[in-house]
Amino acid sequence: MQIMNIKITCHHSKEEFLESLKSFDISSNPYGSYAYLSVFLKHHPKGNFYFFNIYEEERLLAIVPFECSLDSSLLNVKYFRFVGYMQATNYEQYICRDEDMEKVHNIFVNYLSEQKYKVLINYYDINTSSPLYPVLKESPLRKSANQLYTCPCLRFTDNFDDFFKTVFPTSKKRAELKKFQKKLSEIGNFRILNINDKASYEQNKKYIDQIYRVHGERFARVYATSFFGSPKMRPYYSELIESLMEEGKGFLSLLLMDEVVIAFILCLTNGETLIDWIPAFDPAFSKYSLGIVQYKMLFEDMCTPNVPYKIFDYSKGSSVYKRKWAKEETSNYQFVTHLPNWNIFSICLFLIETSRFRFKCYLRERGILRKVKHIIGAFLAWKRRGNEARSEFEKVYSPNMEKDIKPFKYEEILNFPVSVREEILNAIYSGEQLISIQQEGSKTIAVFKK
Repeated sequence: MQIMNIKITCHHSKEEFLESLKSFDISSNPYGSYAYLSVFLKHHPKGNFYFFNIYEEERLLAIVPFECSLDSSLLNVKYFRFVGYMQATNYEQYICRDEDMEKVHNIFVNYLSEQKYKVLINYYDINTSSPLYPVLKESPLRKSANQLYTCPCLRFTDNFDDFFKTVFPTSKKRAELKKFQKKLSEIGNFRILNINDKASYEQNKKYIDQIYRVHGERFARVYATSFFGSPKMRPYYSELIESLMEEGKGFLSLLLMDEVVIAFILCLTNGETLIDWIPAFDPAFSKYSLGIVQYKMLFEDMCTPNVPYKIFDYSKGSSVYKRKWAKEETSNYQFVTHLPNWNIFSICLFLIETSRFRFKCYLRERGILRKVKHIIGAFLAWKRRGNEARSEFEKVYSPNMEKDIKPFKYEEILNFPVSVREEILNAIYSGEQLISIQQEGSKTIAVFKK
């Protein structure tokens, strides 16, 4: 491979980096797009950033946005990782054209190897479908490779019935999912709404605030590392969703019940691929398999000839429902790479980091990390419950005639605790007809037809 007239510049200015990225927004990876990183850096401004611009023949070939987690002049060691490490991205790579990935990597590591300081690089969340993965895997540099987790994925067809039968071969299971969908449609005006560009976002942005309530309730007892449902993170995510939609890098699928959001799937787009990022559903609909119903309805919309998306990537996470739909998978890896210019301190750091991440992978494989998250989530939920007023629920029956029954609207009970809403929806699921709801102090009384 012939490389001529290479020039690499390095600076620490976020503004200068974003200005370069804005005119060089060519990466296929949405996590490396201007729409994503401009908002991330605005809301996460702290960091020891190193932004490298790589030029070939005076042409910008690549941008490498790094953060230095260890920058020690005493040890003469720098430990680099991509900007947004374990915060902003599920998939990482250099910002360049896919076909230039190997060239960019070779140029960049050769450049760093010639520096006076010793260098370690933590390439985290490198997917096996990424053009960077084979480059790192075959690299002769000293490295430690750790498989982090698998990422289930599926391919759409132009015919949903054929696709549905492939995923659920038994007619009994297909009928069960259709039954759940029918039960939901009997409650009220139930529909799916997909937002995937600036026009559809502007038309439907009134629903955006509702997705935070859904996520907060769904993960009230789970430690969610995205903190999507946290009020403190709402300005960040709201601006990020708008930015992604404006640039065609986002996709938001909503399930609405009488214009109330009861489930959502927030995705990023990568060409023909939808990357599942943050999903949640209203836990009051526990009997209705709401999450699986939404994926069914979304995939039904995707299995049509004119839809640009052909692959659905569930991304990280090992939830059982993902395995129900996905028949293929990729994997995410971490490579801790040690460049040839080493000293005793950099070697020690390499060994420490390698051991640390291998131990973390061991805990993940044994399910210990998941259990720890549930324990933390349960503790946080317990603290919240201590500050909330206790609620009681009572179900009574009345011999009122059919004419006394008014159409039920989900928004009428939206402000009730999840447990109360769940009791009411469970009764409706069983075929009972709701007449009225009364509030007496902390007690909610639901009156059903006898």
